Amino acid sequence: MLNRGARLVRRIVVTTVGVAVLGVGVALLALPGPGFLIIALGFFILSLEYAWARRRFEQARQKAADLADQAAAAVWSSVFTIAFGLGMVGAGITWIAVKTLPFSSPWTGGSLIFGGLVILATMLVSLWQARQARNAGRPTPGRPPADAAARR
Repeated sequence: MLNRGARLVRRIVVTTVGVAVLGVGVALLALPGPGFLIIALGFFILSLEYAWARRRFEQARQKAADLADQAAAAVWSSVFTIAFGLGMVGAGITWIAVKTLPFSSPWTGGSLIFGGLVILATMLVSLWQARQARNAGRPTPGRPPADAAARR
């Protein structure tokens, strides 16, 4: 069991890191990147110490899952999301390799690559979950259950 001093230090560290990650997530809502996923991560970190953050984490996790499911629901949306993720990875590699680009650095390129990989991973998981739901006869976003058409 942690003593009082260690608990206080842990709480301060968790709060500081969680708020910083939340700030990055909020910025990524406007910038290219997985904003809701990073916000969910920030609330997850804060949920290690705060009960209110556990509730917010579940809301943010559900919002991120809903957005991913919506992207996986339509073929063209899936294609665009995958192309965008690959484009971000390519842009990140370019920002690392071409030193004459504005803000060219491994940090800028690495953050673009990371964002692109998160988008690709999220899309692949969403597509896999949609396929699992279809195979099990459960509804997927944007599509009625398989037996709903038979009941009409």
